[in-house]
Amino acid sequence: MRGLLVSVKDVSPIESKGFVSFMLASMIEHENNRRMFNEFVIEWIRATNFPKSVSRLQGMYFFRTRAEAEARIGDESWPPYFRHENLLEVELHLLEPPTVVDANWITFAPLERDGRILKGDLNWITRYWKGEPYNDAPVWELICSGKAVVLDTDVRRRCFAYAKEVFPHAHIPVLMARLAGEAGSRGGLITPFLLREDEEFIRLGYVSSNAEFNDPEVIAKIAQHPDSGYLGRLMFENETWASPDFRPWGRLIRLGTQPVWDEVIPRFVSIHHARADCHRATSRLYR
Repeated sequence: MRGLLVSVKDVSPIESKGFVSFMLASMIEHENNRRMFNEFVIEWIRATNFPKSVSRLQGMYFFRTRAEAEARIGDESWPPYFRHENLLEVELHLLEPPTVVDANWITFAPLERDGRILKGDLNWITRYWKGEPYNDAPVWELICSGKAVVLDTDVRRRCFAYAKEVFPHAHIPVLMARLAGEAGSRGGLITPFLLREDEEFIRLGYVSSNAEFNDPEVIAKIAQHPDSGYLGRLMFENETWASPDFRPWGRLIRLGTQPVWDEVIPRFVSIHHARADCHRATSRLYR
């Protein structure tokens, strides 16, 4: 909706510690320990042997061309949300060279019956990070760190309408976020965030970057936006307005550890939702 996608490393101009990708946040939200286990093994090998490659858990994923993306539509090996109406054309502004890999290594990874990576020869993960093709029909994708400007204005309009439906009482901050994003600002940027409570518990929450709304340069850029007059009228007509409430997506999580393979990876940190009423438990994240 803001027209700007941002990877974990580029979330904060100061540091990105504590911020996680939406992909990892989704795994945590759905308590998908199987997939987290697999990604942990893949990430372990990347960090150990290919530290200059962009992490799957921090980067953003893109196809090189629209044709390559459209080839995944109707592919039973890919999720059903790969549809024409969900395709985004973006302009990349990268912090570092992208990591180009064949997604087939992940799609057709050797797995145990429980869906976890098969113990044994993990050489396929090494070949994945080397950028080797899986077969004669590779599915090349870019793992990127930086920003991606969304060029599809129709998609941005649909996302804006959807955001107003999800947060009906926060229409002014939602509009502010759209204008700030289109002005090239971080204002209104939403980021998943992990906060450690103690040795046993962590919280998953979502935080909004609103500091730049007080920046005179950002305010001047927003003022030049064609919709700034409409925003001004809304702010004049409403004495107060509510910020988007992200607490329904928050989770309080109990950490556990499981042994993996002592000769390769010593242990895996598993996650377990601590209780169902974590909406209330996460409230102090957003004050």
